[in-house]
Amino acid sequence: MKPEEKIYKAYFETKKNNLYFNEIKELSKLSDSSLTNTLNKFVKNNILNKEKTKSNTFYKIRDKKIFALKFSEMAIYKFNELNIEIKVPLRNFLKNIPKEIHTIILFGSASRKEERKESDIDILIITDKKIDLKNNKKEAEITSKHSISIFHATIEQFMQNKDDVIIQARKTGFPIYKEQNFYEVILDEY
Repeated sequence: MKPEEKIYKAYFETKKNNLYFNEIKELSKLSDSSLTNTLNKFVKNNILNKEKTKSNTFYKIRDKKIFALKFSEMAIYKFNELNIEIKVPLRNFLKNIPKEIHTIILFGSASRKEERKESDIDILIITDKKIDLKNNKKEAEITSKHSISIFHATIEQFMQNKDDVIIQARKTGFPIYKEQNFYEVILDEY
């Protein structure tokens, strides 16, 4: 993995908009020189802002679009790495998904690859329209050992981040549909 990718991954995994040099170093496992060179390149290219305090230097996300793209790539990779008994039903669920949906987030034990026999697959649908997903759910559950639990929220509710389900989905989950929409909302809050 290239140094740039390791830095993007550090921000992706921590879900923070600014990280101290030592945090990035620990998460990326890069040498001081490699990390310094790459961070300087990010600052020069306006991808990150460098801010110094008395005792630390931290790097804050500046180019949110590029981070949204990189995070989307990582979410797609993460989806493809899911256990087969989770991934296949989700693919079936997503087959005929209405285009009006803003984003879909997988969260809970399935998103962490910690599901057990009795676990369900938790997904949060973000949309401002009333959408019937009974057929999608039925299609997915035909090929699944796990039931699918669907939660709904509007874009506004998702942005306000006050509901317990939304808080948990944002904290532990990742998008499985229209990934970039999810990250653009999250990164706009930084």
